[in-house]
Amino acid sequence: MIETEHAEFMRLLAATMAAYGKPLPEAAMARAWLVELAPYPLRVVAAAMRVYRDENGEFAPVPAGIAMRCKLLDGRPGAEEAWAISLGSRDESDTVVWTAECAEAFACASPILALGDEVGARMAFREAYLRLVAQARAEGRPVNWSASLGWDQGRRVAVLGRAATAGLLPAPAAQALLPAPADSTPADDAARAQLARIKAMLAEAELEKEKARNAAAEQRLLDDAAWRFETNRRVQAHFAAGVA
Repeated sequence: MIETEHAEFMRLLAATMAAYGKPLPEAAMARAWLVELAPYPLRVVAAAMRVYRDENGEFAPVPAGIAMRCKLLDGRPGAEEAWAISLGSRDESDTVVWTAECAEAFACASPILALGDEVGARMAFREAYLRLVAQARAEGRPVNWSASLGWDQGRRVAVLGRAATAGLLPAPAAQALLPAPADSTPADDAARAQLARIKAMLAEAELEKEKARNAAAEQRLLDDAAWRFETNRRVQAHFAAGVA
């Protein structure tokens, strides 16, 4: 979280604690919350709070418990899904969108896979992947998705379109990786039409995300005025005591 998100987080924490019949933590404990959750975006922290409430309706959360859930919500695929994704890179015609840990773990497993031992390769991949993910999460590194481009441009368009729609790649980054229209004539009209549809879909997805961000911002402004006043008063008191 960045410093400008601290007040919003304190409101989130106050609402979460209130659900358990607990008051907003005192200054020292509030500082511990901010320090423990500093590596994670506010949206991930909010999701972790929701997951915790769904899992545990009896005991109020503590910073370490929410941090643990934040790590598991960082967007990295599980080991089996990561293996399935990485197998696509064997075909040089295919475009693969994968994480940095997928790419590194598959590089470790590839020599074994080249010998025809898929079971051994999968085991090596899994061991390396889990180690790399654990290290990344311990260091607080966010997930990093990237594209390994294959030579088949039709497949590339489809894969990049799905990745952008799923939020794995920003729409501008995906558009930059799309193949340029052919200069020669006659052009492949079907391929051009597909490319145009994907570009339009990416632009629409980006527009919808912007609308959602604006709607969320407006909704926050329309929160219950009395609750906001009281919570802000308590947050300011904590910040004045040295939380910020």
